[in-house]
Amino acid sequence: MFQDFDQIEQEIAQHQAKIEQLQEQMAQAERKKAGVIAFDKALVNLAAEYQMEEEEFFVARAEAIVNWLVGQLDDEEAPDFVQTLKARVARSLKRTGETQRRSRRSASAKPSEPKLEVGHYRNPYTGGTVEKKKRNPKQLNQWIEEHGLETVKEWKI
Repeated sequence: MFQDFDQIEQEIAQHQAKIEQLQEQMAQAERKKAGVIAFDKALVNLAAEYQMEEEEFFVARAEAIVNWLVGQLDDEEAPDFVQTLKARVARSLKRTGETQRRSRRSASAKPSEPKLEVGHYRNPYTGGTVEKKKRNPKQLNQWIEEHGLETVKEWKI
């Protein structure tokens, strides 16, 4: 019976120690919160005093901010905003990558072939005849390369 009493007192002491630990953590969190509020006010006051925008302070600290963020990227316990930032950056890079791929595709695509009217063309040097329907046949493109577009246009029958 007295053992139960001793055990209960021991548990109470453990819980009181835990309560004290939690109260200390809460006091630290409150001090940090007060520090953040004071920092924000000081930043606003400094910006006003030196006729700057708040963003200019961040630009001045950009390298340190980026290094800190990069360090947070692989951290499993990173704040939620880091995960949000990762997702936004990934979406942005995906869009930019798609845009670059599209522009590369269009840049690497063959230049459009010279426009000739539909009809028959006769090469006066070889006597060969080619019919153009929609696209230029290979033979017609070769003639354009050899003799020039304006010359081949004159060969229309």
